[in-house]
Amino acid sequence: MASCTGDRQTPGTATPAPSSGAELPNSGAPKVDNPLPAKVLEGSPCDSALTEQQLKDYLGQPGAAKPKDSELGPMCDWASTSGSGAGILVAYETKTGQGLSLTYKVEKPKASRWVDDLAPVQGYPVVGYVDVGASGQRSCVIVVGVADDLAYSTSLVLGSDSGKDACQLGRGVADTVLTNLKARA
Repeated sequence: MASCTGDRQTPGTATPAPSSGAELPNSGAPKVDNPLPAKVLEGSPCDSALTEQQLKDYLGQPGAAKPKDSELGPMCDWASTSGSGAGILVAYETKTGQGLSLTYKVEKPKASRWVDDLAPVQGYPVVGYVDVGASGQRSCVIVVGVADDLAYSTSLVLGSDSGKDACQLGRGVADTVLTNLKARA
């Protein structure tokens, strides 16, 4: 996975739908059976999502973390400095209180590719999607529900057309992030 490139999709670019007061989960999202406490998603993903060594393993030569904020919550973006265009973005979706339901409601109808057959990440429900106009199998957003009202997402861009699927590889990144989050519980 050290070779990656292209446009990194930014999870959370969709405007969150106003809370309808509907019970969670909804819109086809699966229930989270063993929710993690909200504190695991506190702070910036730059500080807790991935270690320096994990970033090197995924990106080769990661650049400096770039913290961002979105309408969904805090985000962090890392890009490879090798010129490959590879990158990872992690977002803690803490502001909407809708967890995976928001992804199913907002992203599923407009995604160019919807991947809901990914194996759960350590028992937590996961879905992947590719935005319209994104580069085929080279980029993917993975969203993991850690509670019915909380989720985090990873966006992965592969640096070369290696024939590998960014959604499958992105699931691995999401698994690593979950291991780090669970250590905070």
